[in-house]
Amino acid sequence: MWPYMIHFRLRTLTYLFIIFFLIYYYWHYILQIDNIIGIHQLRQQYYSKNQLSLINFKHLLIACVLAAKQGGYEVRKARESTTKNDNSKLGIHLKGKTREGIDDILTNGDKRSNIVMVNSLLYTIPGIKIVSEENLPKGNDDADTDDMLIELLNVEKFLKNPEYSTIPDDIDLNIDDLTIWIDPLDATKEYSENLTKFVTTMVCVARHNEPIIGVIHFPFENDYDQSTYWATKFGIDKRLLSEKFSRFNDDGHHQDSNDNIRIIISRSHKGDVEKWIRAKQQQQKEENPTRTNLTFIEAAGSGYKTIELLKGHADIYLHKTYIKKWDICAPNVLIKYGHRHGRGHRGHRDSSGGTMTTLKGEKIDYSFQSDVFIKDGIFATINPDLVNKWRDKMFLLNQ
Repeated sequence: MWPYMIHFRLRTLTYLFIIFFLIYYYWHYILQIDNIIGIHQLRQQYYSKNQLSLINFKHLLIACVLAAKQGGYEVRKARESTTKNDNSKLGIHLKGKTREGIDDILTNGDKRSNIVMVNSLLYTIPGIKIVSEENLPKGNDDADTDDMLIELLNVEKFLKNPEYSTIPDDIDLNIDDLTIWIDPLDATKEYSENLTKFVTTMVCVARHNEPIIGVIHFPFENDYDQSTYWATKFGIDKRLLSEKFSRFNDDGHHQDSNDNIRIIISRSHKGDVEKWIRAKQQQQKEENPTRTNLTFIEAAGSGYKTIELLKGHADIYLHKTYIKKWDICAPNVLIKYGHRHGRGHRGHRDSSGGTMTTLKGEKIDYSFQSDVFIKDGIFATINPDLVNKWRDKMFLLNQ
């Protein structure tokens, strides 16, 4: 009798262990799937069953703005959990090296921002296609993100907000035509160095291959009116109509002089761009005695450089090395649609818009299946007079 009882208890314990293991597995690997960074195939299969066919454009824009702000909150929260001289809590991991030999790093800020931005958009817009910079699955022992709670974005709360009054209410888009590009933390290197003024979170929506919504958010900017900027094909952020962003005289001509050009370049990925331009300038001087004065401004983050262009602090944004599309999709929209035409007092935009292309003058394809790398550099300006004169000459030097 006694041995039988022992056998029964061991078997019971075995059953209990199996049940406990199944419960743990279900909780940790199935329910926690919402903490996967990027687009996970299993979750996409689930959402495809609940997929919307159409999305209202204003609803989509507000969702993108809220996602960028939520990501920014996580970026700031992770940064402020560290001390000035101790980055150990920032969770810095080396992903590899850039083509220029610079460390390509990942931080807790990148991971937390990516989790909340990707998942909140997937919850709010089921079935939407997303391409994000960070697409590694969450580790089983990743305690840095276990406390995160992902919720639906409260878009309805802001539909009547005057901030979005420039956007028509009656535009609906087919979700199958759309792709969202997310940069959960632009300027990660500077973020790790506590150079937070360069840091942004960005969301962009492309319809087919054309970018139509761009959002740039500055997580460490305490002034609300200067923390988030957006532009779309169908209307722009009213703040971009302020005098601070005016680049035109009252007669409609651009304020910049072609004799004094300020070129903003990357402080950490500049490659040989300054030497490259100086050499071309010397060649031009030999052919033409008239010399253009060049000033090079080193900065970080595509989002930061774009706003500097729009504020009139630089004339050309130039990137000569490889760059990824989530870095420049939102900037592309703001440069194309977000600057002000100064004729009169009503703040109309210049119909020609700004320009962002490769150095070859080619438009950039933001479709879902396109290569995430741009290999031919980036040229951007909001001054139409500079496009042919500078972009084409820069590209010709690269032959």
